[in-house]
Amino acid sequence: MHSNHPHIPQTRNENAVAESWERFIHDDPLEEASVREVVLESWQRCRSEAVDPTRSSAPAENDDKVRLLREKHRQLQEAARPVLIGLQEILQASGSIIMLTDPGGTIIDLHGDSRTRDAGEHVNLAQGGRWDEGVMGTNAIGTAIAALEPVQIYASEHYCLDVKRWTCAAAPILDQTGTTLLGVIDVSGVKDTFHGHSLGLVIAAARQVEAVLASRERDLNARLLENSMDGFVRYGSDCVMLFDHRGRLLKHNGRLQAAREQHGVQLPFTNEERVAGLDLELTADERAIRAPRWLRSEWVRIIGSADGRFGSMVVIPLQHAAGRSTAAAGVRESPRHATGREDDPFAEIVGSSEALFAAKSRARRLAPLDLPVMLLGETGVGKELFARAIHRAGGKPDAPFVAINCGALTRELLASELFGYVEGAFTGARRHGLPGKFELADGGTLFLDEVGELPLDMQPHLLRVLQDGIVVRMGDTRERQVSVRIIAATNRELRGEVAAGRFREDLFHRLCVTSIRLPALRERPDDITHIIDHLNARLAQKYGCPTKAISDEVRRAFLRYRWPGNVRELQNVFEGVFALSDSGLIDFSLLPEELLASTRSAPLAADASPSAGASATRLEDLEQQAILAAVANAGGNISQAARTLGISRSTLYVKLASLRGRAGKAAHRH
Repeated sequence: MHSNHPHIPQTRNENAVAESWERFIHDDPLEEASVREVVLESWQRCRSEAVDPTRSSAPAENDDKVRLLREKHRQLQEAARPVLIGLQEILQASGSIIMLTDPGGTIIDLHGDSRTRDAGEHVNLAQGGRWDEGVMGTNAIGTAIAALEPVQIYASEHYCLDVKRWTCAAAPILDQTGTTLLGVIDVSGVKDTFHGHSLGLVIAAARQVEAVLASRERDLNARLLENSMDGFVRYGSDCVMLFDHRGRLLKHNGRLQAAREQHGVQLPFTNEERVAGLDLELTADERAIRAPRWLRSEWVRIIGSADGRFGSMVVIPLQHAAGRSTAAAGVRESPRHATGREDDPFAEIVGSSEALFAAKSRARRLAPLDLPVMLLGETGVGKELFARAIHRAGGKPDAPFVAINCGALTRELLASELFGYVEGAFTGARRHGLPGKFELADGGTLFLDEVGELPLDMQPHLLRVLQDGIVVRMGDTRERQVSVRIIAATNRELRGEVAAGRFREDLFHRLCVTSIRLPALRERPDDITHIIDHLNARLAQKYGCPTKAISDEVRRAFLRYRWPGNVRELQNVFEGVFALSDSGLIDFSLLPEELLASTRSAPLAADASPSAGASATRLEDLEQQAILAAVANAGGNISQAARTLGISRSTLYVKLASLRGRAGKAAHRH
């Protein structure tokens, strides 16, 4: 937990500390109270880990590793960035820099005074620099990680010789339990810029970030609890446990003792401890390796979206005198539970935007009602996904769900597919005939996609089935009674089709008893990132590989594109770049040309509303402007410009060469 007594230097007698360091390095006895306790304890850890006191700079991770770390800790960055930027002006005036690190001490974001940043590069106090205590000795970042407490390290208190001209203050960012390290915020400067308030500043900044992350965590757990209630009811006679996305036990139904007796279950019973096999921040392979022996994969059900951000439910079947367990029965009766899919029928519809939430809420309300539903929306918005979710949520998930696309078949083939036929009905008919989709869907749901394409002369036959529940196969006179719920979908404006005489008004009113309008992807841009992450996890499972890091450039490109084909198009594009990526990173170079061409002139999707004004500058021009401005502001200093842009010097050289090539081509054209 957070200490009320952060480690602040009580003395600035640098010479005394420097002398004590020399004595410590040479194993000579130290004077009483010559070094603060927190510093001496750190020096002792450094000695036990054989840290080299003459080390001149921190090790630096390469660009790809930094991108992977930034992607892994994206939520931490998103929570911290407004705080860091908000302090940037203050720190520039004081000649300091502020940094965010991952839990291992690698710097993943940095802001502040440019001259201090330039000086920091010499010791790799820069993005990608790794400052854990076991490598770089006593320093605020590494020592805060080791002690899990805020700490300020001044000049000679550092363990490594070449870092002793620096002073730094750091505070750990902890989760809600106060025991799990999420990252570190550090303020550093050369020793002449020492400020006593630096430690208070980083403590306040860390608390702000913790508050943002805690709020998100509470929202996540609330959604997890909401989506798990059915499971607690359904499997009430078995042992049911709910774990958050880090594998910490949130809730159980009081049957842990029986689970221990029957299956040898051993659990941590405090919310600070994790079950590694349920820590969804690990890869699937890591979870499998670290899972406790008692945990069986068939007991685990992922709750929420498939990217693993909600948590998981563990249902352990218990034997009762009355017979088999409800969990065992449920697994056999419903294959989706055996595969670990979510209990929520709408979980596969990814996104939390207001527009999508409204559509899902309406669908949930209509699902248990035995009424026709019309799904309205553009091509690719997920109409069949909604239809399947409504069917599964309607109380008869094991009843048949049959889908047919009315616009994909010829008139004759559509009639035979819908209503079936008897032997001899037409040339090529099967010997014993064939039941139609209505008969196959009897007792369940028939999904009529693109119903607006239904030929006008076939519409009365459909109307009769809807009114009377009677089907007559082609070439037959026998009437067959069916009970089918109809869910239809169209991307047409059916009222206009009725007015134009292309769709029967009575059929329109029969199909449109209730309707749900599904938003286009451009109307819910905030969901694009969630969909990408969902697809990343799903494709990793499909191809049997780890999830891949997605560069910020790719995310921005996906946000800028208009997605005329909506979610279906996004899925196809993302699967393509996922398959092409062989380095564990999906970067800008993998995007298809049509996407690149569109993003050059398109505004961000979040700004693509009618009120957004003129189109944004071309993407390449924006990049060119940023590069040239950074180089100019740095006075031609490539290292400083690269730091400003957050890229390596080699990457900046490549981009500058590319810009020169583009300029040459433009001059040649004119």
